[in-house]
Amino acid sequence: MLPLDAHRPTWAEIDLDTLSRNLGAIRRRIGPRPILAVVKANAYGHGAAEVARSLETEGVERFGVAIPEEGIELRRAGIRAPILVLGGFAPPQADLLLQHSLVPAIYRPDQVESLSSAATRRGVTAPAHLKVDTGMGRLGVPVADVPAFLEVFRRAPSIRLMGVFSHLAVADDPADPFTARQIDLFQEAIRALSAARLSPDEVHLANSAAIMDHPPAWLTLVRPGLVLYGYPPSAKVTPLPVHPVLSLKTRIIYIKEVPPGTTLGYGRTFEARRSTRVASLALGYDDGLPRLVSNRGHVLVRGRRAPVVGRVSMDLTTVDVTDVPGAALGDLVTIIGVCGHEALGADQVAAWAETISWEVLCGIGSRVPRVYVRGSERRVVSRFGEPEA
Repeated sequence: MLPLDAHRPTWAEIDLDTLSRNLGAIRRRIGPRPILAVVKANAYGHGAAEVARSLETEGVERFGVAIPEEGIELRRAGIRAPILVLGGFAPPQADLLLQHSLVPAIYRPDQVESLSSAATRRGVTAPAHLKVDTGMGRLGVPVADVPAFLEVFRRAPSIRLMGVFSHLAVADDPADPFTARQIDLFQEAIRALSAARLSPDEVHLANSAAIMDHPPAWLTLVRPGLVLYGYPPSAKVTPLPVHPVLSLKTRIIYIKEVPPGTTLGYGRTFEARRSTRVASLALGYDDGLPRLVSNRGHVLVRGRRAPVVGRVSMDLTTVDVTDVPGAALGDLVTIIGVCGHEALGADQVAAWAETISWEVLCGIGSRVPRVYVRGSERRVVSRFGEPEA
């Protein structure tokens, strides 16, 4: 029993030993190249500070976040490794980047100007990575515009262009020729940099899927994201021996038997066709079980699958435990993870919810305590602090 069982008994367990083994599998695949571990979106729901601390002790050389605020969180958690802000920054944030030693992606002239001005005022040289759009179409300087954009850098002597990168759109489908096209376009951008007598040390393109199937994209470092946390980006990629790091658990907080014809939940979307034992769980869609799992998914109780019945609500979910012998108040319920001989992954939950594993993991709300496990040690991290006696 966890200390939190005396309160709302819902938590996510993060197995740091599994995280370490996943990192080892990635290293065996890519060889001695440095790793930039992607820990944006709270490390895909796993807890950015704790995950980054663990990976830094394992020798991970760099980290990637989406926005400056995520980088600042890591600095305040004691992370010393370089942190790349993959999504760039708003010009008024330039001083914050320098204050916290964050390396921004740059793809707009006003970003160059604001960062250079802030660096000049501080009497320093600011590092930056150029983001190039090779076909994702979200952010980045189009390849054809790179030579003209580099002229902006020439007018910004207080910035050092230490990296250049892009992002692959369909690397999770090894048969799609568009990835090869993106790699070729990226090489064209690198040639433009060379023509301008710029040679960044960090040249990177490979996400999780590219680590698995596209060695030409590995370049000087790689950027694992989802694969670090134990999931393949798609069923089409070459498997790596990785395993899910996170389990999501709760307990039965109420149990009753209802007669045939009883309806359950918002909208009365479930009607019992038999005498049914219904268990209420201390977990809802704010805790990581998507609403679309209603009346179609399962959870694990005493090593058996128990169907979700009625709509998943914000804080509570009801399941049918009629076919789970001995199911009782206080029983452990596994939403994501292993129970007995049964297992449910974030990918299975995502399939029920018609979404992707990333969204399920990132959807585990901040009120869910994270329990970090390494060997026999367990440590609870909760936004509410330690539970009172």
